[in-house]
Amino acid sequence: MASRDFLKIMKLARSGDALAQQKMGEIYLLGSDGIPKNSQNALLWLEKASLSIGFIEDISKFLADHLDLSSSLSPEHAHFAWKCLLHASNAGHSRARWLVAQVVAHFSLSKQRISSDPITAMAFAQMTDKHWADAGGMESFKVHAQRYLEELADLSSFEEQSAAQILLSHCLQDGRLGVFDIDRSKKIMIDLAIQANALGLSSLSSFANSIDKDLVPALKVHLPQLLVIKKPLVEHTLLYWAAWQHLGNMDALEIAAELAYTPAQLALGLRLAKLNLREVASTVSAATDGNSIVGNGVVGNSPPESGEGNARLKRAVYWLKQAANKGERDALHALGLINRMPQYSGYSAEDSDQYFDKAADLGHPDAQYRKGAALWRKRNQSEEDIEGMQASYWIWHAAQQGVVAAQELLTKVMISCPHANKNRWSTIAQACNKALSESTHRLTGDILLTCHRVIVANQLNLSKAELLLTDIASVQHEHGAVIDIREHLPRSVPKLILIETLEQRKALMMASKAFANIFSNHVIDEGNLRQRRYRLEKLIQILEVSVEDNLNDFSDLNDLGDDAEDLKT
Repeated sequence: MASRDFLKIMKLARSGDALAQQKMGEIYLLGSDGIPKNSQNALLWLEKASLSIGFIEDISKFLADHLDLSSSLSPEHAHFAWKCLLHASNAGHSRARWLVAQVVAHFSLSKQRISSDPITAMAFAQMTDKHWADAGGMESFKVHAQRYLEELADLSSFEEQSAAQILLSHCLQDGRLGVFDIDRSKKIMIDLAIQANALGLSSLSSFANSIDKDLVPALKVHLPQLLVIKKPLVEHTLLYWAAWQHLGNMDALEIAAELAYTPAQLALGLRLAKLNLREVASTVSAATDGNSIVGNGVVGNSPPESGEGNARLKRAVYWLKQAANKGERDALHALGLINRMPQYSGYSAEDSDQYFDKAADLGHPDAQYRKGAALWRKRNQSEEDIEGMQASYWIWHAAQQGVVAAQELLTKVMISCPHANKNRWSTIAQACNKALSESTHRLTGDILLTCHRVIVANQLNLSKAELLLTDIASVQHEHGAVIDIREHLPRSVPKLILIETLEQRKALMMASKAFANIFSNHVIDEGNLRQRRYRLEKLIQILEVSVEDNLNDFSDLNDLGDDAEDLKT
């Protein structure tokens, strides 16, 4: 309940007494027995007092000393509070300058960042662009805020000097106040980080994602304290990881792993298993025939002893499984290696293959090569429709990621023909491309399809039968082209052709599009081999090109016997 003295002051304030109004504002801003703090009421009475006796320095300094930026103010009250802060700042009041700098630094951020970052100046959150413009304009405030921060950061008597230094560093880092200086920003934070106190640790934590050699001295200062904490904090995870990376501290690595940091779990597992991440990437045999894969040893490391080694491997498997459960492909690959180590009590070739398969699915290059090479080695036992199709897929993916052995094996699994200008259909294909690009001939229907067949055949170096009979829509796959004409010639052998150039990919794409457009609008039957051959001859006549090959020569079909004769008739 309000005291009698308070009621007397309120009565005088309501009657227009300026000093009583000022006193009311002070009571509401500070709070007293029975009277809770109320920033809105405080600013209401202080503004009334200022209207009565003028904008005096006492009101401005009092408000600067006690205003809480976390309180919520209406736009009208916030506008008055801002005028008070500017007045006190101009008079040299340190805390007023600190409040101005905080507010301007926050609202100078882009609207996108303001909406995502926590609001640190709630008192002025209701002010619109118009309010800021009426108060003097945000751009002019930026200049003052930068100067105030520079002064407060160097003012040793200022109680919040460290906080001012941190804010100055952030402003210099993103240039929100018009001054952009990353080097100086980092230097300020490094100077703070090396302090052996909570502020120093907080400053170091702000660089947790990018700790380099300049911050290593600060890391050394705080590491002993971090290691003795009974319950390590999740926010310090990256500091423990950095201590392992830069200082090689094994205790820090274990703590980071216990805090569920995936790279730390992977690193700890590899270390316990005496595997090196680079060496893990080299455990695949360089043999290109796909018949031999090294799986029981680790390059560059001697196997662990049976007793202690098995215990270490069990611990390694525990941590690697933790990382693997989060989709870490290197952990899955390492588990595949460990499960093939004879000294590991849980030895299992089946589990090893499963881990390698999962790692391959996640894009691990060496696991992809292992899987592809194994499939190629067992191709005769496979029931897949096109021999080597799955093997070529995985080997190609591994080769794309730079696995040398995969690149060498790929040349045996798939046919390479990157030089279209040296292929047998080069002359006709060039004429077809010219006709399609210049529209010198009106190519429609069956003739247009034949034109695209010639272009594809030239890019993939196809035989005459393959040119005429291939199902163009089913040729292109992610890793290459599949040529299969067994539907027409059962005794023919499917081909896996490597797509190596942009021209090859473009030719297949344009052909597929042309076939799709024509077949969606018309019912077209391309007919048998003789009919397709006739259209090819007609296309050559239309394009007026001469070819060295005799189109009546079907020597490439001689081995197919009656199948080819039936097609020709």
